[in-house]
Amino acid sequence: MSTPLPSNAQAQRDAGDYLCESLIRQKLVQRICGQAVIYFGVLIVAVSLYKFVSAFSLEVSPWPELQLGVAGLLLVFLGNFLRRSTFLKSLLSEVSSSARARRSLLMLIFALFIMGSVALFKLSVQDVLRYKRLLGEGGILEYLQALILFTSAWVSWLISRDLWRRLLMRLHGVIYGIIALGLLFVGLEELAWGQVLFGWRTPENIASLNAQNQTTIHNLEFFQDYLDINLFLVSALILVLVLWRPSLGVLKTRLSRVDVIPVGTFFLPRYFWPLFFCAAFLSYFVATRSATALVLNIDQEWAELMLYLSFGLGLLRTYVLLANPLQRQNS
Repeated sequence: MSTPLPSNAQAQRDAGDYLCESLIRQKLVQRICGQAVIYFGVLIVAVSLYKFVSAFSLEVSPWPELQLGVAGLLLVFLGNFLRRSTFLKSLLSEVSSSARARRSLLMLIFALFIMGSVALFKLSVQDVLRYKRLLGEGGILEYLQALILFTSAWVSWLISRDLWRRLLMRLHGVIYGIIALGLLFVGLEELAWGQVLFGWRTPENIASLNAQNQTTIHNLEFFQDYLDINLFLVSALILVLVLWRPSLGVLKTRLSRVDVIPVGTFFLPRYFWPLFFCAAFLSYFVATRSATALVLNIDQEWAELMLYLSFGLGLLRTYVLLANPLQRQNS
């Protein structure tokens, strides 16, 4: 006995539901982006005030620390702008082809902006020790990395819940749940499991094995010997995969239910290549020590930032695409 086809009215209702869900997700992702920038700005202001007060006890001038606070306030205003920006909302649209073109251009500008920030930091901070302190353990860049990782873990958990409950794709849901836990773990590692914030003393048995005297795993001497070269290899490998974008063959049928979700939903788009290229570029010089006058070992933090940012943006894209998988497949 054949199943009757849905009426036009039912099809229109389904399309309306899909469009509503898509708009809700675009607004949620926009709010996530804005809130992340606001939280980072508030954190910078708090760090600036702490350093301002501490400067009096150290008998040094406290006024330069307020410049950091001004930058934090600007980020708070920027976050509020992003939460209400119609431009950002249009960038999140997957229906408009012009939005896709703008995203590609924006990603290139974004990568150039980060590389410009690297150069500006190096020129404005002539003291190498101060430069390393700003970028190293407990520095601004590390806080930003942790914020991106925690936000990405939350988005990955939202994807996992969506796949498990709404789309009934249990295996995919489990995979994204594991990714969320992995991102949370890396974020906690970046903050030394809270030691960076609360400053507890590292136990002696751990300190003797840790290159930076912290309660972390990735700073153990065994991992430190391979960390720089592995960062370059990972960046270069992902860059090749993003640019190549193979058809994936058997994986395409296994990882994607063709009647529901196109496989490209779960993979990084090609227009992310500028971020991975810059990450591979910096990590190459860090790993090979071939330009120590220009690229320091601490500059791997910039490469890590671009990797984390790429993964976070990729997860946000996946979450938006999952709002209406059938329409994505048909288009």
